[in-house]
Amino acid sequence: MNVWRIALKEIKAVRDIKTIVFLILTPVLIILILGAVLTNAFNGSVTVGDIRVLYKINGSGSELTKSWNVFADQASKSGMTLEPANENTDGKLEVANNRYVGYVEISDGGLNYYGNSSSPVESGIAQGLLTAFANRYKLASVAADNSDQAALMSGNGSPDYVRETSLNAARQPRALDYYAIAMVTMIIMYSALSAADMFSSERKRNTSARLLAAPISKAEIFAGKVAGNLLMNVICTVIVVLVCKYMFNVYWGENLGLVFLVLITEIIFALSVGLGFSYLLKGKAAGSVIMMVIQAGAFVGGSYFPVAEMTGVMRTITQFSPLEWSNTGILQIIYGDGWSAAAKAILLNLGFSVFLLSAAAIIMRRREGL
Repeated sequence: MNVWRIALKEIKAVRDIKTIVFLILTPVLIILILGAVLTNAFNGSVTVGDIRVLYKINGSGSELTKSWNVFADQASKSGMTLEPANENTDGKLEVANNRYVGYVEISDGGLNYYGNSSSPVESGIAQGLLTAFANRYKLASVAADNSDQAALMSGNGSPDYVRETSLNAARQPRALDYYAIAMVTMIIMYSALSAADMFSSERKRNTSARLLAAPISKAEIFAGKVAGNLLMNVICTVIVVLVCKYMFNVYWGENLGLVFLVLITEIIFALSVGLGFSYLLKGKAAGSVIMMVIQAGAFVGGSYFPVAEMTGVMRTITQFSPLEWSNTGILQIIYGDGWSAAAKAILLNLGFSVFLLSAAAIIMRRREGL
């Protein structure tokens, strides 16, 4: 009972409006700013220009010409314009002068395509369509029935010849989605600073002696203050997540409970870092060291930019950041439909928390005061 009384007192003690603004409004504002400014960095769309392809038929087969005409008609409906070249026209030169996306020579032996390197997207689309035509023409050339052949080339024939399946790409985070996760996890780590001041503030206000004189043990004081700070940070985190979800349409996935579990273990880790460093280091050194650790962890942990694509030494360094564990775990829960990275983050957070909290509790127990 004493533990919960102390925990409730810790929650009620947070009356400073500046602290509440920092814990709730600051991450929301940062998420909105970074999400708006860096939207293009997460936008995978590409603008495609006009696709104009020049062609010349050198073959003498009537079936080839007929099939090509059918293909040209179908391609025009897909946004690609196929224009015949005159006898005196140098198709390669026209492409080199950026008048066309590509030039294709058609003969009985196949297709020769020359693409424009300055328009790689448009040229790639044209090459893909031409490859599809070549494959379909080969298939049509062995069709026994001419009616089947014509239907196949027009794309309206029996589906037994070619089956096409449309696959939807996996959902990817927008800038707003990514920085919502990154900023929430980073602000959680800053709670280590308040945790470092958890008992030192009692000593500064000379209230530690009264706490020790009360009929409660050091263990109850320790557990109550940790529980109070934990509950306060959990409440603030839940508010920020729900504000982002329902006011700014941030996508948190279908398993929000598991996301909160990762965040709660990170809160426990942050509190343990603050407490552990406050007892292991003397004076104001703890706050300075914690600030440097948080800033370094945020830089290599993906708080300012994604680090998933990093390789080599930098990739190895990022794996030592607690923020990278949590961010990767949450992203996998939301977009990867898995929880192996989340399990790793939870175990690492709790493992280091047990070590640091145990060290702080042992040192506190051996001291005469708090």
